[in-house]
Order: sequence, then structure tokens, then C-alpha cells
Amino acid sequence: MIANQKRTKKEFHEYNDYHDRPFALKWGTAFAMEELMTNIHTNEEFAVKDNQPFEQMSQEEIDLLLVESFTYSKEVEIQLNSRDGFGRLVDNVTGFFLGEVSDDYLIIDNQKIFWEDIRHINIKNPKKWFEVDVFTNDSQKKEVLTTEYVEYIVDDSYQPFFEELD
Repeated sequence: MIANQKRTKKEFHEYNDYHDRPFALKWGTAFAMEELMTNIHTNEEFAVKDNQPFEQMSQEEIDLLLVESFTYSKEVEIQLNSRDGFGRLVDNVTGFFLGEVSDDYLIIDNQKIFWEDIRHINIKNPKKWFEVDVFTNDSQKKEVLTTEYVEYIVDDSYQPFFEELD
């Protein structure tokens, strides 16, 4: 390339009364649509959320459930008396109680919870692996074969077992 060669500036000249819109107007919202809708749904779920209060438990009832949770390594769900900025009960705290207790608070999964903040405790009983129904829809359930559908087939190459010879 020659060092003294002069380059011309590239310009777009509009023709036939066509005026191209700037990039921000053409594509500015096209890429953010999924994120926008996701945030709208998240905000809507937060706005209509309403945690129903359970009855206030006594200290003895709370202690019994915590002992059971600690003894059998069961997960607990704690409803607090705390409220958010809109006056609704905050979401429940879930976790495992590992026995760490003070006069003022207890620890659930490295989170300090004060005794006076506890409203209600539930022990979560997860479903066992053999009780979970994989087929939630009736149309997806497998049909169980009954004896009227099963046909007994005998080939010439079939050799009976010893019990079948009688």
C-alpha cells in the first residue's frame, strides 16, 4: 500500500426518500423482550404474594419440634413474626437445625433467628422416592396388562421346565 494514498470517507447517501432509523430505535427493545417479560412476571408474583399466618406456638411446642428435627435430621420450615414493607408476613425460613442454640437465638443453616421472632414451626416430610408419581397426567400413565390380554404362546422349540412336566 502506498503511504501517500488518500482514503475517501465512506458515506451513506439516502435515496428515494428512504430514511434509515437509528440503531437504538430499530433494535433497542428486540433483545430485551424475554428479560422484560420475565421481570414483569416476577414482579407480579411478588405483588400478589400473601403468606397466611399460622397460630402462634408456645416455647414448649417449638422446643419439641426442634428436638425432633435435630434427632432425626429433618428439615424445618419456620414462619416468622416479621413483616415486609407492605405489611405482609415475610417468606418462611427453611433449613436444618443442627442444635446450635443460645438464650436469645437459634441457628438454622447459618442463619440467626431470634426466639421472639418465631411464630410457627413445621417439620417438612419429603416424599419418599417410591411414593413419587412420575406420571402426573392420567393420559401418561402406563396401562397395566391383565390376564385377558396375555396370550400363551408355545413354539416347537420350547422345552418345558421340570415343574411343568406334571
